[in-house]
Amino acid sequence: MVPLEDEVGDIIRKARTGLGLTTGQTAERAGMPVSVLEEIELCSHTLSQEEAGSLAKVLSLNSAKLYESVMGLWHPEEPSPDALSDVVIIEGSIGAYKVNGYILIDKASGEAAAFDTANDSKKVLDALQEKGVRLKYLFLTHCHTDHTGGLEGIFKATEAGIGIPEGEASIGFGKEIPRGVFYVKDDSEFSLGQKKIRSVVIAGHTQGSTCYMTRNYCFSGDTLFAGSVGRAYSPEAYRDLLHSLQTRILALNEGVYIFPGHGPVTTVGEEIRHNPFF
Repeated sequence: MVPLEDEVGDIIRKARTGLGLTTGQTAERAGMPVSVLEEIELCSHTLSQEEAGSLAKVLSLNSAKLYESVMGLWHPEEPSPDALSDVVIIEGSIGAYKVNGYILIDKASGEAAAFDTANDSKKVLDALQEKGVRLKYLFLTHCHTDHTGGLEGIFKATEAGIGIPEGEASIGFGKEIPRGVFYVKDDSEFSLGQKKIRSVVIAGHTQGSTCYMTRNYCFSGDTLFAGSVGRAYSPEAYRDLLHSLQTRILALNEGVYIFPGHGPVTTVGEEIRHNPFF
């Protein structure tokens, strides 16, 4: 079982910093010592139900869902291989930190699209060779290095089109932008054999963070995780992130699978019912 990306302490810290609160302000409003809150955020203190309720109120989290996370009562159900027969999950790492990349395959045409690199070009290229498919696109959800590592190697080996979110500041290449690199705008559509891929900008983790949608899938990068969300770069970005996720991702059919940049695969329905940020 793939562990959740965030522990309860991570959730508390993301919500606190997203609201622009200090540990002192948060502890005072929650009626607890600062030292206890610091231990909670370091994941070295297990919250009581009362503490979870107090912090949830201060941080605008759902208290029942937060306590469910405290008790470890929920993990998204692992999808069956048949349900995801056209998706290859690439499990990479940057040091000890796990990172996901994905390959979507259109079996009729033999075309494939990758979403991020998993920081491991060899695993991506090996998977393409094993499946006998041609990489048409490599879409980046954002340009943090754990998601772009190995990008040049994949490009040189496949000459795939490289889609970079328009709002991102770095692309992982050198000074020259190679032919085949293009910028992805919000609500753009791309064809992959018989499949259609649509871009949905969900800014907040970075300025240009973008999800990629098909009829049944959402490749969410670091915007949305199973039971959590990505770390926002400012309080304004945090508000935008939660609003965009609520209105553009969690408004989808509950059966849509979500493929995050870290942690396990989940669904829209699972996140509606169990994610304490909503």
